[in-house]
Amino acid sequence: MRRPVLHVPGRVLVPVLVLVLSATACGGSEEVAEPTTTTIVDLFGDTSTTTTIGRLAVPGWTSTELPDLWEAVDECVELTEVGAEPLPTEGPRTVIVESGDSLGKIAKRFDRTVDQFMRANGISDPNLLRVGQVLVVPRRQVAAEDEAIDGPTILVEPVYCEIDTGVPAFGPGGVQIGGPGMIEVFADWKRIEGPREAPRVNGRLRGLMIASVRIFVDDVVPLIERHGYPCRDATNNRCVWMQHRWEVLLATDDHLSVRDTVRRLLPGAAAVEAEVRAETFDLSIGLPVRIEDLFDPETGWLGALSAAAVERLADQPWTDERRVEGAGPESENFSRFNLTPGGLVLAFAPGSIGGSGSHTVSITIPYRILDGYWQPGGPVSLLD
Repeated sequence: MRRPVLHVPGRVLVPVLVLVLSATACGGSEEVAEPTTTTIVDLFGDTSTTTTIGRLAVPGWTSTELPDLWEAVDECVELTEVGAEPLPTEGPRTVIVESGDSLGKIAKRFDRTVDQFMRANGISDPNLLRVGQVLVVPRRQVAAEDEAIDGPTILVEPVYCEIDTGVPAFGPGGVQIGGPGMIEVFADWKRIEGPREAPRVNGRLRGLMIASVRIFVDDVVPLIERHGYPCRDATNNRCVWMQHRWEVLLATDDHLSVRDTVRRLLPGAAAVEAEVRAETFDLSIGLPVRIEDLFDPETGWLGALSAAAVERLADQPWTDERRVEGAGPESENFSRFNLTPGGLVLAFAPGSIGGSGSHTVSITIPYRILDGYWQPGGPVSLLD
């Protein structure tokens, strides 16, 4: 068995292996669109999820310890330490695809991103390169400043790592795909420049991303050790990946509210898991804002918030009567929230409010609906 290899493309932005959920909140009463429900297969009996979808098998595979793979994924976790080194500004303008090349490898070679190569060359699928194909090398981009953001400067710090597991990849029916299975991690991390307490906020956001990557690889490697590397897509030996897509929903001199859409695909999985995570920070102290901090404690805000949420969830697909409990008057139910210019965005974890499958359900509650409950001089009053 070949030793696993960690390919490290500088800090490479990326990812267009998958569709990204839109998490931008709009003003008024518009709802945040939610994708069609999906179910994650109970691949090997290693989870409590059940399904009628058949399991995949790698012929002849026996449980095998992979210490080299653990070493490679540990290096990947360390790479989420963001802060790109200066990159060269000059380089060749075209490159010819050679046997064994992937878009990730080419992007690494030229200190570019997969996304940049795809846009520069009109590529819709990064896995359909041809040997001999001539690609334009896009102009280099360093950490980019987010556009149309008021308040503090927000910089994008992209991260990408690619791990060659050294384990042959198999498709459905026990057919070997023709290469080693790959593990890929994509992250589009954002950091603040300027405010005095920004390092504290940046450190927390980075810590959350590192923890997420750690959990992902700790889930993946034991599955590969026990069952090999099976893929539902027989044309792709890169069917194990995780993506973080950070979005800034509000950035003022007082507050930063960010939303992270995390998508991951495990070995042999029939569908992608997708979950929305949310953080809002008070930039004057550099600490997260709690849902309790938004409301006047002398009012019955929790009951009013719950009633508004339950009513709006009734219009959402994939929710049922369990929303009455999942969005009931418990502050824990509303810990995932974002402030936006148009309203309070609430995110409910997969399965917490009914049949939402493997996706987070989100709703937007216009601030006016809860007039009289907000904390005087609090975060919401500063948005008026």
